[in-house]
Amino acid sequence: MSVAGALPHGGLARAVAGQVNTTAVRSRGAVVASFGVVVLVLAAPFETLNPLLRLPGQSVSTVEAVLLAVLAATAFALARSATWPEVPLIPAGAWAAFVAATLVSAILAPAFRANAIHMTARFALAAAVWAVTVVGAGSERDRRRIVLAIVVSGVVVGALVLADFLDIPGTNWLLARFRTGVAVVGAQVRATGPFQYPTIASMYLEIAFAAGVGLLVSLDPERQGPQLLLIAALALVAEAIVFTFTRAGLLTVAVSLAIGGASQWMRHGFGRATRAVLVLALVAAIELLSSRSLEMLSLRLTTEGQGRWFSAVFEVPSRVSLDTRTPIEVPIAITNTGRATWDSDAAEPIKLSYHWIAEDSDDVIAWEGIRTLFDRPVRPGETVSLTPQVGGPGRPGRFRLMWDLEQEHRLWFSTEPDASIAFSAGVVTGAVTSTRIGAAPSRIPRIAVRPGRMVLWGAAWRMFLERPFLGIGADNYRLLYGQYSTIKEADPRVHSNSMYFEVLAGTGLLGAAAFLWLGAVQARAAVEALRSSPLGVGIAAACAAIALHGLVDSFMSFSGTYILMAVALGLASASARERGRRAHRI
Repeated sequence: MSVAGALPHGGLARAVAGQVNTTAVRSRGAVVASFGVVVLVLAAPFETLNPLLRLPGQSVSTVEAVLLAVLAATAFALARSATWPEVPLIPAGAWAAFVAATLVSAILAPAFRANAIHMTARFALAAAVWAVTVVGAGSERDRRRIVLAIVVSGVVVGALVLADFLDIPGTNWLLARFRTGVAVVGAQVRATGPFQYPTIASMYLEIAFAAGVGLLVSLDPERQGPQLLLIAALALVAEAIVFTFTRAGLLTVAVSLAIGGASQWMRHGFGRATRAVLVLALVAAIELLSSRSLEMLSLRLTTEGQGRWFSAVFEVPSRVSLDTRTPIEVPIAITNTGRATWDSDAAEPIKLSYHWIAEDSDDVIAWEGIRTLFDRPVRPGETVSLTPQVGGPGRPGRFRLMWDLEQEHRLWFSTEPDASIAFSAGVVTGAVTSTRIGAAPSRIPRIAVRPGRMVLWGAAWRMFLERPFLGIGADNYRLLYGQYSTIKEADPRVHSNSMYFEVLAGTGLLGAAAFLWLGAVQARAAVEALRSSPLGVGIAAACAAIALHGLVDSFMSFSGTYILMAVALGLASASARERGRRAHRI
C-alpha cells in the first residue's frame, strides 16, 4: 500500500501542506529572533541615565525596554509555531546552572539581598539574549547579518568616542543623557562615548572590532571596495579603543588581529585577506603611537592607575608677608618626585600656583592664585628654582599659603594620592579688596582615593574566605568592599576590576563552579566557530576578547556590555551547532 493510500482522501496533500506551514511558522520565529537581535545590538549602547519606567522597587531603562520587547516578540513568534526552538542543551544547561546558583546566593546573601536578586535578573536576561541569538543565528546568512549589526553599532559608538575625545561642540550635550561626566587618568581624557566608564566603552568596541575582523576575512577578496570600506570602519573602531586609554583593550585588539591573520595565513597563505588584516594592524599601530606622547603611553602601559604620576616636593619660606594690593615675589624650589614631565607649553600645561587657607581650619579663603610658568620642561627627579608672584587673598589677616601645581583644567597635584602638601604662614596687611578671589571650593579638596587592583582583588579574596560556598551575593562587592579593605570611604560605583573575582566573591564556590562550566562550554563553542568559517574567526576572537579583558575588569552589571557579550557567545554556540550538523551530514 502506498503512503497516499494509507491516508484519507486528500490526507497527503493536507499533511504536506501542514508540514510546509509548520516550517514557515518556525522560519518566521527564527526571523523575528534574528532581526530582534539586530535591533537589540543597535540599541544596547544607548541606555539613558533616567529610567524609562519606574516601578515599586524597580525601574526599566530604555535598553531594558527594547530587550523585553525583543524577548516578548520572539516568544510570541515561537509560540505560534507550536514547536520547541532548537537550542543546544549543554550550553543551555550551563547558563541555567549559573543563573540558579546566583539566585541561591542572592536569597541567602547576608546583606543587600534585593540588589543581589536584581543582578540575578540581569544574568537571567543575558541567558535569554544568548538563547534568542542561538535561535536567530541558525544560518551563515543570519550570523552575517548580526555581525554586520555589531560592526555598525561599533562604528557609531566609535564615532561618538572620537567626538567625545576631540570635544566637538554639542557632544557633551548629547552624551549627557547617557553618562555623568568625562573620565580622566593622569590628566589624559579617557573618552567614554555613550557609556558611563571608558572600560565599558572599550569592551563594547573590542567585541565589535573582533567581529569585524571576521567579517573582513570573510569578504570576497576580489571585491576591494567593500574590503577598503570595512578596513576604514575598523580603523575608526580601533582609534576609539585607543582613545578610551584602556590597556586591556589594546591587548585584545592585538589578539583579534593575530587570530584573524594567523587563521587566514594557515588556510590561504599570504593572500589578500591576510594582507588586509596586516594593513589594519599597521593602521592600528600608527593610531596608538600618534594618539598621545610616548611618555604618557609608557606610563599608562607600565603603571597601575596614575599613582605618583604627578607629585612634587616644595622648599618654601616658613613665613610670607604682603599687602592686599601689591603682589610680591617669593623664591622657592620644587622637585619633580613624580613620573611625568612638567611642561608649561604642552597641550595640558602644568603651572605653579597657590591657595589661601584659613589659619586654624581647612576653609578656603581664595583658591585661584596667580599662575607661574616653567621656562623649560622639568623631568622626573629634577629640581627647579622659581620666583613666582604671589597676590593676597583680598583681605588682611593671618592665613596659610598653600603651594600647589595645576595641570590646566585637569587636576591639582594636591588632590593626588600621597600628595605632599606645603604651607607658608601668611601675614596680610592693607585694605579689603574682595572677600574671595575666583571660583573656589569651600574647603581644601579631599585627596583622591584610587584603589589599585591588588587592593580590590584582596578585598574580594577576603570576602570569599568569609563566605566560601555561597558568597556575599552578586553585585554586592561594590557595596561591601570597604569593610574588607583599608579604604575609609569606599565608592559604591567601584567593582572588583575582574569578572572572575566578582563572581567568586559574589556567588562563592557554587556560582564559580557553574561559571567555569559555562566558560568551558563557550570556549569549546568558540573553537568550533573558529573552525567553521571565516566569519567564525571574528566570533571566536570576540569570545577571546571577553575572556581576556574579564581578567582585569568586570562588565556584567552594565546593560550594553552584558547584552553584546551574550550575543557574541550565542553566535559562537550557533556556529558550533551548525558545524556539528555539517559534520554528521551524510
